Amino acid sequence: MSDFLDLHDDPSARRVLYLGAILLVVVPFLQAGSQLWPLQLSNIQWRFGAANALSSVLLLPYLGLSLLVLLSRALGSRGLGRTVGVISALFALALMVSMALFALDALQLKKIVNSAMMNTFDTTALRVGLVTMMFLVAFALMALASFTTPKGSKAAPAKKGEKQAEEGLGLIVGR
Repeated sequence: MSDFLDLHDDPSARRVLYLGAILLVVVPFLQAGSQLWPLQLSNIQWRFGAANALSSVLLLPYLGLSLLVLLSRALGSRGLGRTVGVISALFALALMVSMALFALDALQLKKIVNSAMMNTFDTTALRVGLVTMMFLVAFALMALASFTTPKGSKAAPAKKGEKQAEEGLGLIVGR
C-alpha cells in the first residue's frame, strides 16, 4: 500500500476525515429538523410529512457512518468500529420502530385523504416504506460488519514484545 493512504502517521488527515464523517451524519438531521420544527407529534399529517422528510436524508448519514467504518478498519481501531456498530444498530432499531408507526399512520391517514390526492399519497407512502426498509437493512448490515474483523487480518498483539517477535526483530536465526 502506498504512503499516500497511510493514515497512521497523518493526524491532520484523520481529523479532516473524522469531521467530514460526523458532518455527514449530523447535518442532514439538523436540516430536516429545521423544516419539521415545531414538533406536532399529535398531528397525523405532520407525522406523515416528517417520515417523508426524514427518509429523504438517510443517504448522507449512511455514507458518514460507512466512512467511519472504513477509517476504523484502516486504522485498526476496534473502539471506533464498535461505536459505529452501536450507532448503526440504533439507527436500524429506530428505523424499524418508525416503519411500524409509519405504516399505522398511513393506514389511518388513507381514510381521510381525498380521492384527488390518493395517487400522490400512495406514491409517497410506497417510497417512504421502500427507502426506510432499504436503509434499515443497510444500517443493520453495517452494524454487523462493524463488529466483525475482515478475513485475513490478524488480531492485534497484546504486548509490544509479541509484535517485535512477530516482525522478526527480536530473533536472529541463521546469520
